[in-house]
Amino acid sequence: MAKLSNSISKSPTRPLRVRLQALILFAVIPSAVGILYFGIEKYNAEVARYSDDARRITAQLAEKQQALIIETQSFLKKLALSEAVQDPMAPQCGVFLAQVLQLSDKYENLGVPRWDGELHCSALPLIADVNVKDRPYFRKAIDKKDFAVGTFQTDRVTKHVSVNFSYPVIPEGQRDPIGAAVAVLGLEWWSASLERADVPKDAVATITDASGRIVAIFPPDPEMLGQDHRQLGLLGRQADRGNPDLVRGTDGRLRVLTQRVLFEDGDGLPVTVTLGFPLDAALASARQTTVIRLAGLLGLVALISAMAFRLLERQVLRPMEALTRTIERFEAGFGENLTLEQQAAKIKDFETISGSFRRISKARQTAEEMESERRQQMQALLDALPDTYFRLSGDGVILDYRASDREDLLLPPEQFLGRKVSDVLGGSALEFYELNMAQFLKDRKPRTWEYDLEIRGRKTDFEARLRDISSRDEAVLVVRNISELKRAREKILLQARTDFLTRLPNRASLTLEVENAVSLSRQSDRPLVLMFVDLDGLKKVNDKLGHAIGDGLLKLVAQRLRSAIQSVDFVARHAGDEFVVLLRGEEAVLRTEPVARRILEAMHHPFNIGQDCVQISASIGIAHCPDDAVTPQSLLSAADQAMYSAKAAGGGCIRHFTHDIGSQNAHRLRMLDDLHRALEFDEFELFYQPIIDLKTGRIVMGEALLRWNHPEFGLLTPDRFLHFVEEAGLMIEVGDIGLRNACSDLSAFVDRFGPGFKVCVNHSPKELGAREHGKGLNWPEYIKANAPATGSIVVEITEAALLDPTPFTLATLRSFRAAGVEVALDDFGAGYSSLLYFLNNEFDYLKIDREFAQNAPESARAAGLCETILGLSARLGSKAIAEGIERKEQLTFFQRRGCALGQGFLFSKALSRDAFLSLSEKRLLCDDLQGGVLGKLEA
Repeated sequence: MAKLSNSISKSPTRPLRVRLQALILFAVIPSAVGILYFGIEKYNAEVARYSDDARRITAQLAEKQQALIIETQSFLKKLALSEAVQDPMAPQCGVFLAQVLQLSDKYENLGVPRWDGELHCSALPLIADVNVKDRPYFRKAIDKKDFAVGTFQTDRVTKHVSVNFSYPVIPEGQRDPIGAAVAVLGLEWWSASLERADVPKDAVATITDASGRIVAIFPPDPEMLGQDHRQLGLLGRQADRGNPDLVRGTDGRLRVLTQRVLFEDGDGLPVTVTLGFPLDAALASARQTTVIRLAGLLGLVALISAMAFRLLERQVLRPMEALTRTIERFEAGFGENLTLEQQAAKIKDFETISGSFRRISKARQTAEEMESERRQQMQALLDALPDTYFRLSGDGVILDYRASDREDLLLPPEQFLGRKVSDVLGGSALEFYELNMAQFLKDRKPRTWEYDLEIRGRKTDFEARLRDISSRDEAVLVVRNISELKRAREKILLQARTDFLTRLPNRASLTLEVENAVSLSRQSDRPLVLMFVDLDGLKKVNDKLGHAIGDGLLKLVAQRLRSAIQSVDFVARHAGDEFVVLLRGEEAVLRTEPVARRILEAMHHPFNIGQDCVQISASIGIAHCPDDAVTPQSLLSAADQAMYSAKAAGGGCIRHFTHDIGSQNAHRLRMLDDLHRALEFDEFELFYQPIIDLKTGRIVMGEALLRWNHPEFGLLTPDRFLHFVEEAGLMIEVGDIGLRNACSDLSAFVDRFGPGFKVCVNHSPKELGAREHGKGLNWPEYIKANAPATGSIVVEITEAALLDPTPFTLATLRSFRAAGVEVALDDFGAGYSSLLYFLNNEFDYLKIDREFAQNAPESARAAGLCETILGLSARLGSKAIAEGIERKEQLTFFQRRGCALGQGFLFSKALSRDAFLSLSEKRLLCDDLQGGVLGKLEA
């Protein structure tokens, strides 16, 4: 029994308990190591995931910016080839660039500086001289004859901070550039492109120029623009080679840094986009997760260990001890009835972990559904884009495709899949492909080009973009149908060169056509004829019938001009009522006169416009190349001068250019320029011719007559310069000068000749019509405010103003009457002398034309007409003024017939203000006057 007691006292379960503790310990160690391992893996996975996101976003940013650079390069290349910029000094160059700039919302300005950097051709107006010779982008374009990208700078035209692009302008047949086409891209566009991108909230994105200065940054920070990129501390060891790198910036935050080169010139100075993707939050989350798992594991191990030992104690160890004691008792011969089944039933099996497998299976199904949804979204995006995609192998074999419109496919898919692109394409499309593919295989840089194909008998234009698939030796070819876009571009170009109203070529087209025609004339030694056609009377049509009728007239004129010439000839609208006709061909000179006559006849024939019938004429000037001019501008100028000669001859005729016409035109241009100087330096003054009371012999009025003190030609009378004033459109300005001076001089005249003295001021019909739009002084109001007394200013108008009066003319005459201003009808009897004048208007004075006065009394017909006019004047209550009295016989004639007033050289010529004030008058008795003796007024 003692032996049995000792054996039982040594518990047989103690080694099992020790081994079980060691087993639990060894089970915990791998779990802890696993948690640490998976924590590190999660850390790395977060870094990898953020690196992939950074690469993806950087690639997206780079693709957008590269597309802009490539688009700008293509745009500048085409702009440099445009004929309109081949001469940067030409005015039409800036006009063309302004029109092109309106079609783009990316560029702030377009310009074409010459090879020496002088900028004259700019879309925006130049307010100062600009030279860009010192700009690196300009020098690279000129020296290397290639596309160049500038750096952070302040543009000298827009005064905005920008990055400029340039492309050399090399005319056909020349080796050296004459200049460079320049596009100005403001930094706002770069920054806006970063803001529109899918950049995370805490990320830092920059675009740097070739010098490493920041041109765009996200989040926006205007103070960093133009600063060195190194100030951000975002410099990695591998990022500059395209691989992500972990960098801690100056703000202390850890980021994944990626960089992509947008453009690199031959000097190895790249334009780059950089993205710093924040990692702190993600890595902190990973560390926190690992710590929580370790703590949970240790707590769980402690809990499980306690529960396991308790469970083992109750259900394993104690039953085993009981079983051991039972066996020992049975060996010792004890025969107790042991219930082994009851003790064994206390041991329970562990349940399976089927629930874990169910959770794992459900998680996998969820992941597969998310991946399928992502693929569907990508598919929907591709289907929404109007592009066709081809995946190509390294040697150009078509591996796969996706088309938004199968109508854009040259062949069915089964006929091109698995074949090389070079085996499918042909003609110029194949040449473009092979050229760009060869370049792509050299540098793996994106390529873009345009080509056309004939698909089912229809020409279709495409744009191709070739991009590298960096993860494999493959490429993607993206093709877009741009037929509609090209047609829109061609339509815009046509509209830019076509007159909107007449549908004839406009002035820009005319300039190009004349340049080409003159060049061809010199090369072929064939003469060229240019006609300048100006419409006589279009302004009257517009004033009388309105601009709608005038526009309709211009359309019909264009049709008749087309009908008057041959198909080899050219007609264009130059400006307003001016047209230009080019006669070409071997018989151009022989056809000149017949064509000009046909045009004159066509213009003289009435035009029916709606309910109106319009009658006009034309003045035609003709110049020959090379006889009259050898350059486009001089040829146009010669024909223009000849046309002005035709208009000066009364219009409705033809004039050929001669050297005399050239001299006359030079004088005309000189006088037109001098008129503006005359206004500026106050070279106009008034002379006054006295008007005498024929009963008393007193000076009661003076007619104001304009003179021009020309610094070279001396004192000029109106017949020598007034037609130039009219041509220069200065009738209102000159007329206002006359009125101001007359009102200013009037006070001195009243002091000298008495309170009733009056000054007559001429108001021409053309000046009256020009004031209809509110330009210049309001004469009735000005006279009322500045004349010394009511009625002291008399306004003289001629019959021409009343031949076909406009409502404005009649309203002006009424306003003179309302303001107390007297009106005189000048040169009565020399025009139409319609009695309707007196029915519709009231005149205070009636001036008898000098032709009647000079022929009376010798001519009985003249005397009879004068007597009739005097009688008409008396019956209408108007005072008659006889002009042109030069002999005593004339004076006696008008005195005896009761004429109230007279003027002429018998009394005095027109005098300056001071000379007029110094006139002395001799008062004579009525008997002396009746005797016909009126003393001459002496200066």
